Amino acid sequence: MSWDEWEQLKKQALEKRSPDDAPGTGTGTEAGTEAGTEAEAAVQRMDRIRHAIDGFRYTTVLVPLVPLDGGGRGFLTADFDGVRWIHAFTDEPAAAAFDAAQGAVHTRRDFMAVQGWRLLDVVIPAMARPCGVALDVGSDDDGVLLPPVAGIVPDAAAVDSGAYGSGGRPW
Repeated sequence: MSWDEWEQLKKQALEKRSPDDAPGTGTGTEAGTEAGTEAEAAVQRMDRIRHAIDGFRYTTVLVPLVPLDGGGRGFLTADFDGVRWIHAFTDEPAAAAFDAAQGAVHTRRDFMAVQGWRLLDVVIPAMARPCGVALDVGSDDDGVLLPPVAGIVPDAAAVDSGAYGSGGRPW
């Protein structure tokens, strides 16, 4: 899901849930019905996204550990357009699919098992820069990006809450 789609869904869901837009209060015109249908579809899609985020929060994921320049080990991350993405996987085969997509097959990889809520609520705010989670990337169509936006990460770490500058997109 792109940033623009996320923002549009949030806007449509807020409009749908406003008192002026409650069911049964429309104009009854064809245009009003069409707008209502679009808003209802947006609310349903937002509900599915929220359900997926809630599911992630209470799922234990595997985060690959990599050597750090200064010694020790840290989470596997990638930077893209000003956002750092923590790579997390639902299981070892998903991590292997990522490695294969990168052309780097590892015979052994160390992981840290982390609950999703800890990544979103503890690790990401501690990063001191925009950071999201890339879940099962490289696993065909199963990959999901959880961007650093309000509703996914705490407001203090969300790029759309003004935590990082003007509140605009960093990318």
